[in-house]
Amino acid sequence: MICPYCSRETNKYLRDGAGTCEYCNRLIEYKIPDLKPQIVLPGNGKLISEFAEQIAQEIKDKNKIFYRVDSKEIIQVGKIKVLNSEEETYTGFLTIKPNMFVTLLEQYVAPGSYVKNKRTEEIEFKEHSISSELAATLLASEQLQKELPQMRRIFTIPIPIMYKGELTFPKQGYDERFGSWLPYDAPNITEPEMGLEEAKQIFKEIFQEFCFQTQDDYYIALSALLTPYLRGLFSSFTTRTPVFFYLANRERAGKDYLAGITGIVYEGIDLQDSPICSSEKNGNNSEELRKKFTSALLMGRKRMHFSNNKGYIDNAVFEQITTSENHTDRLLGRNENVNLGNEIDFSLSGNVGVGFTPDFANRCRFIRLFLDIENANERRFAKPNLHQFVLENRSKIISAMYCLVRNWKDKGMPEGSLNFASFSQWAKICGGIMESAGYGNPCVVDKAIVTVAGDSETTDMKALFELMYSNFPDDVVEKRAIVNATIEAGLFGYWDLENNRGDQTKFGNLLIKYVGRFLSDITLIDLEPSQRASRKKFSFTKKKKEVKLIDF
Repeated sequence: MICPYCSRETNKYLRDGAGTCEYCNRLIEYKIPDLKPQIVLPGNGKLISEFAEQIAQEIKDKNKIFYRVDSKEIIQVGKIKVLNSEEETYTGFLTIKPNMFVTLLEQYVAPGSYVKNKRTEEIEFKEHSISSELAATLLASEQLQKELPQMRRIFTIPIPIMYKGELTFPKQGYDERFGSWLPYDAPNITEPEMGLEEAKQIFKEIFQEFCFQTQDDYYIALSALLTPYLRGLFSSFTTRTPVFFYLANRERAGKDYLAGITGIVYEGIDLQDSPICSSEKNGNNSEELRKKFTSALLMGRKRMHFSNNKGYIDNAVFEQITTSENHTDRLLGRNENVNLGNEIDFSLSGNVGVGFTPDFANRCRFIRLFLDIENANERRFAKPNLHQFVLENRSKIISAMYCLVRNWKDKGMPEGSLNFASFSQWAKICGGIMESAGYGNPCVVDKAIVTVAGDSETTDMKALFELMYSNFPDDVVEKRAIVNATIEAGLFGYWDLENNRGDQTKFGNLLIKYVGRFLSDITLIDLEPSQRASRKKFSFTKKKKEVKLIDF
C-alpha cells in the first residue's frame, strides 16, 4: 500500500483496516476489500445446473433477488416511474432481464475460470462475466428459482394482518410469512396507543372541508380510506372489496382530490389512471383496460383510481376484474398464460350525467359531493394544501386507522349489522370496525342513486314503464310501438333506435331482461314467450301475478 502522507510503499504494520506507516508514523485507515466468492463458470465437465446451484446458494439470503410465484419470474423490488412523471415515485416489482442479471450477479459473486499464468506458470482464477445466453438460462433454471425467497406482494405501509389467530404486521424488507416486501422507508405507526376520540378527530380534520351530500357519504368516504388497510384481516389477500365511486354534481367539487387522499396515505403519491369510459362513442375500451390491469398486477400495484369518467360505463372487463380474485392473461413476449392474484382496490370518479349498468352499480359504494355555489374558485379552505398535510402526517393517519382496528378487536371483532352480498367479508369487517367506532355503516343502500345519476338503464326503463302504462294500461302492445314511444320520450339516448339495427336488437334484448320485474308497481308481461323478439307482444300492468311458493 502507498502511504498517502509520505508516498512510500508500506504494509508492515497495516491490518484490520488501520495501521501506522513505518516511515512517517502517521495513522492510515483503509477499507478492506470485500472478497466475493469465486465460482467457476460451466464448461470442461461442469454442468450449468451445478453452476446455477452454486449461484443460488450465494444469493438466496441477500434479500435482493426474489422468485415471484404467480408471474413465474425472477424479480427485484425497486422504484418505478409513474406515467407522465420524470421521478421514480412508486415501489414495485422489476423483472430481471438477462443483461441486467449479468451485472447484478457480480455484486455478490465473482464468476470466472482457472487459467495458467504464462509469465509465472501458476494457476490463477481469472474473473469473467457470464454471457447473456447463460444469464437467460440461469433465470429460467429450477435450481435458482426454488432456492430464492418467494415473493408475492408489496406492502406500501404496515397493515395489520391476522396470522395464526393473532394480529401482527409485516416486517420491513422481506417477510417470509407473507411472501411480502415492505420498504425500509415506509411510514410507521408512531402512536400505537392513540385514543379513539383523537383518531376520529384526525379523520374529521382530513374530510371536514369536502362538500359531502349526506352524512352517509362521509362514512363511505372514510370506509374508502380504511378499506386497503383491512386487506390482511380478510380470509385471503385477494378477497374482493367494493368499487368506490366519487360522484359530483358538477366540475371542481373535489372528487379526485378526495380520492387522492387515499393514494397519498398508502403510496405517498396521488396516483391516477385514465378514465374507463370517455364521452366518445365506443368510449369503453375493454382490451386497453385489460392490458393496463395486467400491467398493474405485474408491477405489484395495490390501488387503481380511474378519474373523470364520462359517457356510459359498460365495460365487461372492468366488471369482471372488480369481482375476480385471480386474473389470467397471456404475457407479451411470452408464449404462456399467468394467473395473477388480484389484490387491487378500485375507485373511479365522474360527474352527474355519467351512466352505468345496474350490474356495475351493484359493485359500487357511491360517495356523492354536492357543490351549490356559482363560482367554485371562490371557495376558501382552512387547509388549502390538504394533500401536503396528508403527506406530512401519513404516520399519524396510519396510527388513527390502527386505532379503529384495535378498538374493534378489543370489543370482540363484532360483524357489521348490514350485509353486502357481493362483498360479504368486507361488509362484516369494515362495517364492524366503523360501527364499533361510532360511525355509520358504509353498506347503507342509497335508493336515490338510481334517480340522481348513473344507472340510466333502470332510470329510463322506469320512465318507459310509467309512460306505457299511462298510455296503454293492460293493453297488448307490439315491440314497434314501444320503440316509437321510447324515441319520442328521448329515453335510452345512447342508442340510435331509429336507424341502427344493432341498437334496436339490444333494446329488444333489454325488454326481455325486464320481463316480470316491477318498476313503480308496474310489471312487463311477455305475451308470446316463444316468438322471436321482433314479433313479440307485451303488456304493461299493475295486476299482481299469483306466485306459487316452492315447498323445500
